[in-house]
Amino acid sequence: MSLKVMLVDDEILVRLGIKSLIDWEEHGFRYIGDAPDGRQALEAMERTAPDILLTDIVMPNMNGLELIEAVRKRYPYTRIIVLSSHNEYDYVRTAMKMGVDDYILKTSMKPDELLALLIETADKITAGRREIERQIALEAPQHAAEGEGGEPGKAELLRRCLDEQPGAETEAAAGLAMTACNAVMALQVHGDQTTAQKGAPPLQTLVNLLELELRKWTSGFVLPYRENEIVLLTSFGEEPANVREELKGIGKDLVTAAKRFLDREVSIGISESFGQRGDIRNAYSQAKRALQMYYYEGKGSVRGFGELPPVGAGSAAFSKEDEQRLRLAVGRKDEHAIREAVGDVIDRLQEKKGPIESAHRVCLELFHVLQTEWRKHEDLLLEGLEQELPLYKQLLGIEELTEVKSWFEWLIKVWDNRVKVLTQGSYREEIGRLLAYIKENIAGDLSLSRAAEVVNMNESYLSYLFKKETQTGYIEYVNQVRTEKAAELLQSTNLPSYAIAEQVGYDNINYFGRIFKKIKGVSPQQYRAQFQPRTP
Repeated sequence: MSLKVMLVDDEILVRLGIKSLIDWEEHGFRYIGDAPDGRQALEAMERTAPDILLTDIVMPNMNGLELIEAVRKRYPYTRIIVLSSHNEYDYVRTAMKMGVDDYILKTSMKPDELLALLIETADKITAGRREIERQIALEAPQHAAEGEGGEPGKAELLRRCLDEQPGAETEAAAGLAMTACNAVMALQVHGDQTTAQKGAPPLQTLVNLLELELRKWTSGFVLPYRENEIVLLTSFGEEPANVREELKGIGKDLVTAAKRFLDREVSIGISESFGQRGDIRNAYSQAKRALQMYYYEGKGSVRGFGELPPVGAGSAAFSKEDEQRLRLAVGRKDEHAIREAVGDVIDRLQEKKGPIESAHRVCLELFHVLQTEWRKHEDLLLEGLEQELPLYKQLLGIEELTEVKSWFEWLIKVWDNRVKVLTQGSYREEIGRLLAYIKENIAGDLSLSRAAEVVNMNESYLSYLFKKETQTGYIEYVNQVRTEKAAELLQSTNLPSYAIAEQVGYDNINYFGRIFKKIKGVSPQQYRAQFQPRTP
């Protein structure tokens, strides 16, 4: 796994120069971006935290020392290298006392010097990860011993609290060590986490890591509660000045650690603080509601119940008018209108940010209308799309609403292309002959000039006539046909992407990837992954 590097410097020429100084990917690094000051760097780190941060000292808005202080607190596993000038020694000395890893003079920086420093820092990161892995391994015997002698462990007591009937959790919580300031975190493990690793359940490995990280902040314990769901109970000896911010900082640290050390994507929802044992179930409900924000904001989100937007009120997400609009668009075989109708409904869901279950119901209604209307015209238009999972299960298995939108766009495009194939017979003779030629020579020369030769027409007139007859530009149509064939090969074969690109007429693998993503909404690799069976 390549290490992520971010650069912070207020001089654009310095940023451009360092970015182009070495071949990052070749040496195991990934340059994820840069920023002109500390404030913008922190905003970028909210989206993607780097493994290594290269930062200048003297900058506007937030200088390097202020940035280092904030990063050391929020992202303790990020390694920091200072970029200094000859007259900044006092600043560098202060930065070294704050715990940065090293510094380099940016005015005389050479590629081999920067690379050597990055490799040395990468070795420190590797050593740190090994130490964490060692500590995680040491946690396992403690879990095996917990609850021995017939006494339930703390995690088991928490499970009983969550499973009891409302009002009965106080008795179940009597054995829990709680304080006047507690909170519940609900954590979702994204993707399939059920495969065993070297005989030990991976979920337990994650639990061990979470417990190690939690101890750095406060007391508490971790419960693997349901499939791909973990519950944490945190307790503070003294209530922090800003308990919400403190809890969110803990949540972000847990998300970062899970990704950094175990390559696991997790999201976290956090309850309001509480002091009574009888409030545990309510706090869990709050945490679960906050957790659902990942569906709208993306995996890795950390949200507290107290900061949730109000549930959108007003018109329904999918009204009778929306349904009628969608049915009419399908009846007209108007792909653009169908995509707009579906997209407007999904955008409304994004704005409302309601419970995931409500969003699922609306998305299933959309799918049902499309499926019903399409089958009125041709029942075979969706054939072959459910080889691994029924379409509705594919839809429900998507974890982010933006991906749901891409899935609908893919489905509508498949339908539209198949409709066009079925209606080819209605085109004038020259265009029908050209469409057949395209299908039979998909890997060959399908340039406009070659097409004009096939039908013995002027290129300009052919381009005009093709668009008039098919409602699609010639090059766009060729790319659609080639992409559909590539999609079929991605589903049905194990051929690498470059071989598939050649089979459908693309010599340049990068150009093929851009065209495929433009039409399908995902890369060839992501598309293939959608149709591969999950490991049981």
